[in-house]
Amino acid sequence: MKIDDIIRKCIEVPGISIKRSNFSAELLMKTKEGKGSMTFFPLFPGLTLAYIFVNSQAWAAPNIRKDSSIEKGPLLLNYCVTGRCELILNNENFVYVKDGEISLTERFARKQYVYPRRIYEGMEFFVDIDTLTAQSAWVRKEFDIDFRKIIDIFCPNGNTYISTVTPEVEEILTRLWSLFDVSIPFSISQMKVYALALFSLLQSLHDIPSSQACTFFTETQVDIAKRVEKIITSNLRQHHPAWELAARFSVSETSLKNYFRGVFGQNISVYLREVRMKKAAELLVTTRLSVAGVAEQVGYVNQSKFAAVFKKQFSLSPLEYRRSKNLENR
Repeated sequence: MKIDDIIRKCIEVPGISIKRSNFSAELLMKTKEGKGSMTFFPLFPGLTLAYIFVNSQAWAAPNIRKDSSIEKGPLLLNYCVTGRCELILNNENFVYVKDGEISLTERFARKQYVYPRRIYEGMEFFVDIDTLTAQSAWVRKEFDIDFRKIIDIFCPNGNTYISTVTPEVEEILTRLWSLFDVSIPFSISQMKVYALALFSLLQSLHDIPSSQACTFFTETQVDIAKRVEKIITSNLRQHHPAWELAARFSVSETSLKNYFRGVFGQNISVYLREVRMKKAAELLVTTRLSVAGVAEQVGYVNQSKFAAVFKKQFSLSPLEYRRSKNLENR
């Protein structure tokens, strides 16, 4: 499927709009759950680079094929800069790509692109092999890059490849990432150079890191983790012991904790503490609640303990944080 077809399908999804320029197409997502942007730069016919910035737990996926929830499409190379994204493997299990990792796959998201930590930044290449072969044959001739060979190396039998990047690959990806803020059209030329260098390097790697022996999670296990996250964050004043949550879902406490850590990348206690501190920071700036009032709203009975945790998180006491933000907003 061509990238233009994918973009057209994307803007059929409620909450998604598009902004075009001479060199790019930017998809903008704004819903009650969050917002985000995907900026597509066509580098060559059949090869497109997208820069992704998301502040949301999910981005609704377009309906690529009505009769199936999973579609084999272009080769997708994803590089996670910050955050965490969810991928579905060909055995229908789930796995998560985190900071500093790349994935190569030919599989689309089923219903939505999922970012469990609600923050995601990264890059994604869309490689349409048929279009490249028909319209960009010179790439293979001049640079000896065979994209079908890359698929055979990294995604045999429809598998998904996930690995921490090697230093050589990371250097190229870091340079590509820095180009997003460089003036156009100079950055486009540089993107093309580094894109060709990236795929040439991937094709010629002698010691290819094995796809990580990731912990896979079933749809049921992922669902439990996400329901637990919703329960513990829906009312921060309430406390839910892990044993209570495990009993609710008829699993062991150890299993529950493993599911949660696998999906969200953190222990339940650490994740919840960060959510509480983020909400506390928001309340300090947007309300006139006392520090004790803010502490109570995010589940702390002891104001001193709340202040200590807050200072550890933000390197400022709650009152210092409020004053500094008020000065910034003047």
